[in-house]
Amino acid sequence: MTLSLKDEPPAAWVFDMEAGVAVRTPPRDSRIEIETCARCHSRRSALTNDYVYGRPLMDSHRPALLDSSLYHPDGQVLDEVYVYGSFLQSKMFSAGVTCSDCHDPHSLKVRGTGNAICAGCHLPAKFDVPSHHFHKVDSPGARCVECHMPATQYMVVDPRRDHSIRIPRPDLSISLGTPNACNICHTDQSNQWSTDAIEGWYGLDRTSAPHFGTAIHAGRQGLPGAAEALRRLADNPVIPPIVRATAFSLLERDFTPESLVVVRRALTDPDPLVRAAAVSTLGSVQTEARSELVVPLLTDPVRAVRLEAARVLAGVPLDRLSDGQRVTLTRTLEEYRVSQLTNADRAETHLNLGVLAVQLGRYDDAEGAYRTALRIDSGFVAAHLNLADLYRQQGREAEGEKVLRDALAVTEEPAHVEHSLGLLLVRQERLPEALQVLRSAAERRPDLSRYVYVYGVALQSTGNVLGALEVLSVAHERHPEDRDLLIALITMHRDAGSRELALEFARKFTETSPRDAVARQLLNELEGGVR
Repeated sequence: MTLSLKDEPPAAWVFDMEAGVAVRTPPRDSRIEIETCARCHSRRSALTNDYVYGRPLMDSHRPALLDSSLYHPDGQVLDEVYVYGSFLQSKMFSAGVTCSDCHDPHSLKVRGTGNAICAGCHLPAKFDVPSHHFHKVDSPGARCVECHMPATQYMVVDPRRDHSIRIPRPDLSISLGTPNACNICHTDQSNQWSTDAIEGWYGLDRTSAPHFGTAIHAGRQGLPGAAEALRRLADNPVIPPIVRATAFSLLERDFTPESLVVVRRALTDPDPLVRAAAVSTLGSVQTEARSELVVPLLTDPVRAVRLEAARVLAGVPLDRLSDGQRVTLTRTLEEYRVSQLTNADRAETHLNLGVLAVQLGRYDDAEGAYRTALRIDSGFVAAHLNLADLYRQQGREAEGEKVLRDALAVTEEPAHVEHSLGLLLVRQERLPEALQVLRSAAERRPDLSRYVYVYGVALQSTGNVLGALEVLSVAHERHPEDRDLLIALITMHRDAGSRELALEFARKFTETSPRDAVARQLLNELEGGVR
């Protein structure tokens, strides 16, 4: 069997002598070569074993996004991610570079030594000179890859170069805590020393240029302004699709009507990575809007998008759908179930099947799936949490408490378990115990506004209104657009007789969510009372 990876028509790289960079002619109009390589050279999950050459990567695999466990916030490699996710971020990918431009597809070795491989597209007279790299000729600092593709060592003996092929940004190391190529070599110097050197050589523009890492970092940490920054990032077609998809994944935490506007546009994006990520944000949207937006994607030509659409729609009552839509959803849900079983040896598979069973009202199947997940991995906290929540729905709180306390005994990150346990204790009216674990969860994860909100409301329920307002005010400073925090602050201040403070928060609420009917209602009520 012979497979051709050649471009049709053949491409050439022609130098733009003024810029000193080669331009691909004609532009790349296919990802077949890159996605063929990505089936092995990527961090991904399998959707099916039925791989068909020439079909999109996301028909058989779901690539990982720039998750906090895998990548630094600026997209540099953290864990072992196998090249593809990094390369998608690069200017080289955007310019049409493919794997075989730099690597021999048989030996995988690079097509040249030293800087010669880069010289194929970057004029040496412009780039391979001290006036560009500011290092001695033939020194390590004069090698293109040392500055633009620094290596990370894995398994002690395996250095992997970062294929995002980026410009060093030591200034981001200061603000985001990310690594940079300068200080990887100059370990005896500070990030500020490197930043000063960069600014001295290239000017302030180099360190003041906006970078998507700032928004990703804000989203991960739940910082003020994160939602707006993520919306701008996700909605910018110039940004690499893997970055936009990551922004959507972070928007899902605190979804707002403003986010829905951006998601709606992304559902028809040409890149399936963006479409799938946009769909995944809609799980908490009201049933009518969710059906309207997501049903068309049940027939998306790319499997990963179809399956994500089915997952999001699984809990929608079938009587809300037309006969044709019900048939399509049922068929795609079965495709989703079969796809999950491709990875039946993983606990995550059975967690997902358990969630699906709950959405379909099959509680016995859900319990079995969660128990299977825990047999595979007894420390898999998500399965503990979901099993406990299933018991809550069935009124089996004592069994749920045991599951959660078992989880506390095995997890190194107890905040999620403490939050769930606190809610269980509240339901059982064991408030002193509940406050203790809810407080612990909120203090461990202040980036999760929901945990702080629940703790604040619990304090109020015990009569400690001042304590509740203090906790919620601090959380609001970190999450200024959070709807639940704003409503709680408005109503608590109003009920405590502090109408001016309530009005101040109500005005903030309407500024951040001008379409929100509750925001307008509270503002109108308070403005009428103040007059």
